[in-house]
Amino acid sequence: MFWKRDFGKLLNAYLPRKQRVAAAVALSLALAAQCFGLRAEMLFRTVEQVNGAQATTPIRKYGNPSDVAYPRGARAEEVRVVLSGEITRADVGAAEVMLNLLKSGKQKLAGNTLWLASDGGDIDAAMDIGRILRNAGIFTFVGKTDRCASACVFAFMGGERRSVAGQLGIHRPFFPYTRDYPDRLARFRNLQRTLKAYVEEMDFPTSLYEAVMLVPPESMKFLAPAELKSFYLEGISPSSEDRADAAAARRLDLSMFEYLKYKAKAPACAFLVGDQERCEGKAQDAANSGAANIPGSTSKGDAARTARPDRLRSGSAS
Repeated sequence: MFWKRDFGKLLNAYLPRKQRVAAAVALSLALAAQCFGLRAEMLFRTVEQVNGAQATTPIRKYGNPSDVAYPRGARAEEVRVVLSGEITRADVGAAEVMLNLLKSGKQKLAGNTLWLASDGGDIDAAMDIGRILRNAGIFTFVGKTDRCASACVFAFMGGERRSVAGQLGIHRPFFPYTRDYPDRLARFRNLQRTLKAYVEEMDFPTSLYEAVMLVPPESMKFLAPAELKSFYLEGISPSSEDRADAAAARRLDLSMFEYLKYKAKAPACAFLVGDQERCEGKAQDAANSGAANIPGSTSKGDAARTARPDRLRSGSAS
């Protein structure tokens, strides 16, 4: 349900595309949400320091042209971003606006992380958002008092690195209309192929697709910590980790064998910052926060649990 609240708590805590799969027919798809209301919003605020303390700025939206207009030569603005509410096609455009601002150097994404707090919406739009996030190397995070369910999970899957302190809920998708077209069965099978291809494209195991399809559309399965790890929803996918390991080894002028030995002995890290391979000390504070005060938040108090992303520090080898 949508609640009109200020999101100061979120902003006072640290926030930590391959080509799209061709479909035989264009589908207007939706996943069941716990409730439907106003559409989702991709909201952001500026990170500012005033007299040594963090100050908040008014909430802005990527969907509002006036909110993303920057004068020529303006210094890069560090922002914290959350996507909450029912996901629609408009949110794909908002994600593209965010990406263009990041690429142009007009914005910097705090913690290289997008927060999600949504009960679902348009699955096709969610997959497009996921591809945008993956191509940009952005991380995804679900706060302790939040949940990302239904179609939201497919957007979350796009994170280069992922962490869940709240709840991640899955179920089988369905068509939002009841008309019995002659080719309804063929359309659903095409939907299955599209979802399975997306899971593979994002480098998740086939078992994740199977788990999604096993949950009836009128139900919701919230994944346990062990399941999150087994499906690579917590942490990083194998191919992405291999690439990150190779980059870190090159920086340290080590062979892969030497680097992996070093990595195995390194201290656990709460959350890696961007592509810098460094730990952020405030990440655990973020794990205890959520998007509860963001307009459109779907947070649930009983969803709370603390996650400690199992990542390793990759700094100097001294």
